[in-house]
Amino acid sequence: MSVGAPTVHLVTRKEQLDELLDAMAEADYLPLDTEFVRERTYFPRLALLQIATPGTVWLVDPLAGLDLSPLWERIVSTDKPVVLHAADQDLDLILTAAGRLPRQVFDTQIAAELLGIGAQLSYAALVEKLLGIALDKAQVRSDWLARPLSEAQWDYAVQDVFQLGQIFPLLHERLARTGRLEWMAEETARQTDPARFAPADQRRWKKVRGVQTLNRAGLAVLRPLTACREQLARERDLPRRWVWRDEALLELARAIAGLPHPVDPGQITPMLETGRSPLRGDDDRIRRLADAIARELDRPPSHWPELRRGPALPPEDRELLKSRRNRLEQLAERESICPSRLATSTELKHHLANPDRPSRLNQGWRADLLAPVLRDACQPDSP
Repeated sequence: MSVGAPTVHLVTRKEQLDELLDAMAEADYLPLDTEFVRERTYFPRLALLQIATPGTVWLVDPLAGLDLSPLWERIVSTDKPVVLHAADQDLDLILTAAGRLPRQVFDTQIAAELLGIGAQLSYAALVEKLLGIALDKAQVRSDWLARPLSEAQWDYAVQDVFQLGQIFPLLHERLARTGRLEWMAEETARQTDPARFAPADQRRWKKVRGVQTLNRAGLAVLRPLTACREQLARERDLPRRWVWRDEALLELARAIAGLPHPVDPGQITPMLETGRSPLRGDDDRIRRLADAIARELDRPPSHWPELRRGPALPPEDRELLKSRRNRLEQLAERESICPSRLATSTELKHHLANPDRPSRLNQGWRADLLAPVLRDACQPDSP
């Protein structure tokens, strides 16, 4: 490595882990990165955990048979900022491993947006903007479960977390100088709400490819079908598509929705057992799912789920929405903040349709900043 590069320690034994924990206790902040694989599993399989402390990068090998519970406990209990980039996947992994989330998180992607550096910047792009260093991303898709790690993987893993430690103080100082550390804290509190990572079994139907081809009765059937698939995938630790393909779910939903109403669960049961159904032989689960589907279809059609595409605005409001977007972009440029971090187009549309409904646009640090934009949206020609 180049001059000034960190010392690197591979952690595979308890005494090495103890050294890492001591170093973490002395550090002011904890840059952290992970390499994981989930192509063949429901839950991400951690392949490498990288942590930087002053002058040192620690590569923790989770495949070495080491008990990592003390490390996870330190990560979630420390009062030091845990520094991540585009943190959601890492946070989901930490929550799965530790049972809770870190007390304090600093997401460098969010910080960059609050400072107007760039919207949803990749880590490599942010490092190049702030440090002028071009990171080699060729190893992103490599086999991180292979052992031993190649020299290229080793260098990639080290540089990723080492540079994260270099950009954190730059971003933190800019946020402090511009009075936006409180903004960052508010964004982080929202980001680390455990409810964001809770299994959303009853909402998975919206993510089925081709869902828009179903009528509302079909959607009423699809909802419990996809919830069941999600539960099976978790239990078996398999990708959803390996448990039940989207195409098969849609076909089944159409067939069941076409049965004469009211639907008898007994009519549904054999349909859940045919073909390559993952439920074959699980009579109790089949019975419960058939009952759930029948209950969905017995509800009034007005209570069946539907795909919402946002509020339909009358023609006169479309100009107001356009004016609001323009004002938002002007405000974002003046305040040096990424427009999408202030508000998305969907949020602007929903606020215009329901101005009195609480949302993140009229709460917290955004409230005062966006007040003129939202207030003047109905007066596009006012100064």
